Amino acid sequence: MKTVGIVANPTKDGIRPAIEAVRAWCDDHGLTVLADVALREFAPEGVPCVASAELVEKAELVFACGGDGTLLSAVRMIATAGYETPVIGVNLGSLGFLTQIAEEDLGDVLSDLDPDELPSSARMMLEVSVRGKPGSQLALNDVVISKGGDSRMMSFEARADGEVVTRYAADGLILATPSGSTAYSVSAGGPVVSPRVEAIILTPICPHTLSMRSCVIPPSTVVEVEMLTCDDVTVVSTDGDRAFGLTEGDVVEVRTAEKRAVLVDVSR
Repeated sequence: MKTVGIVANPTKDGIRPAIEAVRAWCDDHGLTVLADVALREFAPEGVPCVASAELVEKAELVFACGGDGTLLSAVRMIATAGYETPVIGVNLGSLGFLTQIAEEDLGDVLSDLDPDELPSSARMMLEVSVRGKPGSQLALNDVVISKGGDSRMMSFEARADGEVVTRYAADGLILATPSGSTAYSVSAGGPVVSPRVEAIILTPICPHTLSMRSCVIPPSTVVEVEMLTCDDVTVVSTDGDRAFGLTEGDVVEVRTAEKRAVLVDVSR
């Protein structure tokens, strides 16, 4: 390893001390450190700030400083660029299920962290597209089909490799990875699935029929969700970020992504 990158949410407190701690660790191990250009006003002297694309291309380890949203964004950016660079999360916010390192513990964790022996785990990701529309998006936690706040309940048909799973009347549908099973999916009544298990978890949001429950299907499955009825404010989001707008007749396709997220696991 030669180069370490730092990305962060510039609205969070504690960014400057976090960058300084990472730079000190890099200096101790003879590593070059790069910060994302958005951190220019926070980066101490001697830490170059580069465009995100350059950082992703050069970094062999990325520190994501902020909350889970920062880490999810970093992972998607890396995978979209075609890399599987390890990411280590530093929690500078209030929500940190994936960002394991608390701000106050960063120095202690780094003192025990060997850049040549990173304890890491690979996590499956999802790729989502809408048939007939250009492009696709990646998600580490979940793909969510949801309606606008004032719109009516929608109906849709879910298919697995072309076979009908069920028809839903609901406020939406969550398609989660095991990593995302403890996020929105579990809040909607879905199961908690170990990240060591690979699967796609389908959980309806506020289904009209009480018998509707989550489905857990193999990761090799291609899931199709055909929108039977929906308002024009219906959207597909990936890890909480809007990806596509939907209309009646659209078919959402979700499959396991080729690239994986690699998270450094300091709990081991």
